[in-house]
Amino acid sequence: LFSALIVRTRHPVLEMATSGHPIVRQDSTTSAGQIDPQILGAAVVADSQNPCCEGVLLGRDHSIDCPRRFARDVAMVRDEEIAMALQAAEMHAQQAFYQRRQLQLQQRQVIHTEYYQLTDPVWGDILSQEPPSFVKRFMFGCCPCAVLGCRSKEAVRGWRRFLGSFSTLLGLMQVAALLFMILLHGMVSPEQNPMLGPHYHVLDAAGAKNAAKILLAGEWWRMFTAEFLHAGWIHLIGNLVVQLRTGCALEVLWGHWPWLAIYLSSGAYATLASCVFHPDRIGVGSSGALCGLIGAWLAFIVITWNQTLPADMSSRNTQAVSIAGSIVLILVSSFLPLMDMAAHAGGLVIGTSVSMVVFGNRLQSFPYRVATLGTGAILVVALITCTTYMFVAHTEANESLLNLCMPPDC
Repeated sequence: LFSALIVRTRHPVLEMATSGHPIVRQDSTTSAGQIDPQILGAAVVADSQNPCCEGVLLGRDHSIDCPRRFARDVAMVRDEEIAMALQAAEMHAQQAFYQRRQLQLQQRQVIHTEYYQLTDPVWGDILSQEPPSFVKRFMFGCCPCAVLGCRSKEAVRGWRRFLGSFSTLLGLMQVAALLFMILLHGMVSPEQNPMLGPHYHVLDAAGAKNAAKILLAGEWWRMFTAEFLHAGWIHLIGNLVVQLRTGCALEVLWGHWPWLAIYLSSGAYATLASCVFHPDRIGVGSSGALCGLIGAWLAFIVITWNQTLPADMSSRNTQAVSIAGSIVLILVSSFLPLMDMAAHAGGLVIGTSVSMVVFGNRLQSFPYRVATLGTGAILVVALITCTTYMFVAHTEANESLLNLCMPPDC
């Protein structure tokens, strides 16, 4: 009503009815009965049917206290919020796209550099921008520490694994045993010992394999001590190369205690098999234990055959073929002089059987797991029982091996 009174005062040509709508007089209108735009302006014509405030009635913007102006401002704020939200969503989508693109590029780069990667379980990985030369591959395969050095992080971790392994500890014990025998009794000529070591009778006194003393004197501890002794430096170095390189890698791959169980059991059974087939010889060396590790390695690859990643399948196949070839080479070379065929073959067989018991739980299929564990356990028990029976019941020990003279008396 206050707005209407103001309009009546300023523009007497309008009269307000009780409904709030203006009544147009004929004397102040055009011929069509419409309000003259020069009086109220063009905006009044559009909103004259439902004026909400003085501003709209006068052809200007809504007044400050007009509810329609408040609603319009709220709508504008909501529109701005929606626009900002859409812009933020678009920015997040672009950032996610760029991140995925960058990740794909990095993956492609990693896949591209895998061809130039040298891997070792003990010493880690070596990445190079260029394909490694034959000399570098050969050095890394034989002695990775010569390629890595001693200062890099990978080298430090590799030295810790290497020095903290049973392979290195047993190797140090074997070196110490040979040094101790040489310091006490000296070395003999190459004609007497082609392996460049002490006299064979010195090895017997230190705990070598002697079937007569094991069977008649009850010195069964020689089954384990023989694998820590070596005939000379050539014999020791040949076994240490395999033990410190392949043996240490397998220890890191399998774990310390499974490796030690396979090593000791293979060496002891190799000595037992040698007593059965060669009771008149004195035997030493860790070659039977190393053959057990190689046989267990082949069994481990077969057991974990379906657990290999697609990128490692070619390496797995290459390892299987090389191990099979190494076993054939070991068996063939065992016929050479000073080689113990029975110890090598016994180590291979018992190492394979023990590994079936140790690694059988890694099979994912329950029937195969039970079959592997059962077969391995039966083989281990059968081999030890049958070989021990043959040694005790059917082996004729040479009693002359009970009393061997010591140098320089012989």
